[in-house]
Amino acid sequence: MKISVSQIIKNKQMYVKAPSQPVVSVPTKIISKPTPIVTPNQVTTVKATVDVTPAWFEPVKSIPPEKIRFPANYNKNSPKDVRTYSCLSTYRSMVQNTKTIDFVANPFLSNVDNTETLVVVLNELAYQLGAHLTFTQANFKYNDSDYRTACGVTNLGSIHSLLASEGNYQTAKFDLHFTLNYDDIIASPKTLQNFVLRLINDICSLVGCDKDFVRVFSVKRTSSSLVEFGFTTTQRDETEKLAKSLKQQLNKISIAQRPDIFQYLFPEEYDYKLEPALAFLQLQQSDFEVEYNRYYSHADEEKRGGYPYHFPQGWYRHALKVDDKYPNDKAWLGMNNSPGEWAVAYHGTISKAVKGIKDKGLLHSFVTTDAMKDEAKQQNPSIPDVKGLYVATHCEGGAANYTMPFEIKDNSGTSKDYRVVFQCRVQPGKFTVHASPVKVGRAWRVFDEKAIRPYGLLLKSSETM
Repeated sequence: MKISVSQIIKNKQMYVKAPSQPVVSVPTKIISKPTPIVTPNQVTTVKATVDVTPAWFEPVKSIPPEKIRFPANYNKNSPKDVRTYSCLSTYRSMVQNTKTIDFVANPFLSNVDNTETLVVVLNELAYQLGAHLTFTQANFKYNDSDYRTACGVTNLGSIHSLLASEGNYQTAKFDLHFTLNYDDIIASPKTLQNFVLRLINDICSLVGCDKDFVRVFSVKRTSSSLVEFGFTTTQRDETEKLAKSLKQQLNKISIAQRPDIFQYLFPEEYDYKLEPALAFLQLQQSDFEVEYNRYYSHADEEKRGGYPYHFPQGWYRHALKVDDKYPNDKAWLGMNNSPGEWAVAYHGTISKAVKGIKDKGLLHSFVTTDAMKDEAKQQNPSIPDVKGLYVATHCEGGAANYTMPFEIKDNSGTSKDYRVVFQCRVQPGKFTVHASPVKVGRAWRVFDEKAIRPYGLLLKSSETM
């Protein structure tokens, strides 16, 4: 029998089944932390999708199309054109502090040294990851990037870890059937938000996790209501531990012992699947430091952190402003081979999480299977038993082999393929050195995700007219 959402009420800070004709109470606060923000997306007669974001997530608002003067070759029916100019208009509104954008008077030119080109490439990368690129006026540090990524909001301090899709940031996803009326759940934005917040509260009470780590993705109409949700922590092992605990409770605990909404769960065997579920890649205006942008016109070699620094010949670096992103460490970014300085390496941007990418053969499978793990253990038996992240000592012949092209079209109608590589610092002592799988130089297998810090984004283009 279906139960109406309005048959569940708030009573003495607990939600219980109502004996008769109850009224829905909207909770204003679930637990001590600020309540997550629930934003309905598409709501139809058969499915409702939502974004659940932490209270600290404060994106710059998108510019409505009527406030944008588009270029002559803009095609409103082209998803890529819409993505490109929606992203650029939001970025310009943040940088220029304006609510009207004119791409005719100020055209977008996809030059390799243009920050806007980098923004569009990152927008396409986010799209391939199933995420949205957003911007914020906030100025946060990178030392809590792992926490933010677990909340579904990554930044340039941790996106390299996310691209290694077998890493820590796996979401345990569940599909649950409830004897609740779908029409009541979606009756208004408020009833949908209320339902999602109460469900998050009950999940947290069952497994004891931070509510910022729980996200509801959708509610579907079936013979009852099917809810897809998941949770992610900063450590994959902890995520799996909580998922197994919730699975056991859903399948073993009697209905009478379940909190609130879980009393209306259909009795069946529930299970979960682990997969990446990034929602947003967030950029700050303060992420970029154009003063240190440069084109690497020739091959050269210096030293950083006791290791050779091989220049990425033929690539243009967009420098990231990172000198203040790790407040407890000032030495890592040094350029004098001094104590505390970190070495330079490169990280590609191909990921098994990227939609539409077929396995790239040996090189791609080499990384996703962590093929050098045994050799790493032989080099250093004391390293932790975790999946390694791979970086390369060289860009060309190394990390560049792990990139995919993003086609970018500017105001002139010219299209170019761009590839992007992360230029990183890597903490000495946190990696082992291997001859494979790179063609040039060496690969480093890093066994601590926090031992990699991107400090530049490298772009390279080729015209594809």
